[in-house]
Amino acid sequence: MKVAKDEQKEIGHQPVLVSEVLSALRLSPLHSEGYHPEKDCPSIPGSQAHSNQRELSFLPSPVGGYLDCTVGLGGHTEAILNAAAPNVRVIAMDRDSDALSYAKKRLTAYDNRVTFFHGSFRDILSIAENAKVTEFSGILFDLGVSSLQLDLASRGFSFQQEGPLDMRMDQTQAITAAQLVNTLREGELADIIYQYGEERSARKVASFIVRYREKEGPITETSALSDLICRAVRGKSKWTKTHPATKTFQALRIAVNDELSEIEAGMTHAASLLAVGGRLAVISFHSLEDRVVKHRFKEFAAKPGQECVSLVKKRFANLYKKPIVPTEEEVFRNPRARSAKLRVLERVA
Repeated sequence: MKVAKDEQKEIGHQPVLVSEVLSALRLSPLHSEGYHPEKDCPSIPGSQAHSNQRELSFLPSPVGGYLDCTVGLGGHTEAILNAAAPNVRVIAMDRDSDALSYAKKRLTAYDNRVTFFHGSFRDILSIAENAKVTEFSGILFDLGVSSLQLDLASRGFSFQQEGPLDMRMDQTQAITAAQLVNTLREGELADIIYQYGEERSARKVASFIVRYREKEGPITETSALSDLICRAVRGKSKWTKTHPATKTFQALRIAVNDELSEIEAGMTHAASLLAVGGRLAVISFHSLEDRVVKHRFKEFAAKPGQECVSLVKKRFANLYKKPIVPTEEEVFRNPRARSAKLRVLERVA
């Protein structure tokens, strides 16, 4: 699907934690004359500077390319290209073909330094093989839904805009949110809404959905589902601090795109492609994503004999005890950044 010109204007894209990502990947100008561990740990608002830094024997940064596993609208990739040496190459991938098209136009000036691939996290190894890259100096994941997906009503991700109940990140796949909403049994729907949305009223929401579709027919529009959830969760009112449909829409999106399994697979593939001294940086936006990343990193950094079987001959270390979060200034400029958390892993052997 092509993005209409009038819709492109409505896309409000601001990549999050850009300076922190560059610092984590050792691309900040701070480190242009060498790597300084005492400066490489951005302080977390509300904590003492560098208090989350783990004592490590940091390795020199390897010289090589970078992999952006969620290029989206190209903001982070552009920052990496600007900060890296002129001969450094970036492999940019995304499961969303609309995002790839947008990023290609944005990054035309870097045409000889960036290569684009369409694929999911499960495809990382094959994409690296096709790109003829065996190891990366840095790999980035910016998880969750993108500005493009949220801002385009035609993609059906947002309860705040009228659109088809779609929610597919990869529009070549068959399953849509409408299919889940209109075909799953009440118990199955409740389980998805509770597990992936952490919605306390999951059973009530599922009951309302099933009763509605039995009486009125299929639910095919985002507004229809949003209104139904509002009635189930908060009666007729939806003007609360957190919209009543937020958690259910999140749950359906995660289920449609199999996001948590994709993240688990992607973390393992990415770690296996890091060069010694290379960094894996992951930005998450809600507790379920962050939990997967945190536990995966813990496995990778485990003591010999306890680590992930597929990475048994490689050694990793978590760089920060706590995730890096946006500054108050960034959240003020870009409210969508408020829940972002950055975790960083380094391959040490």
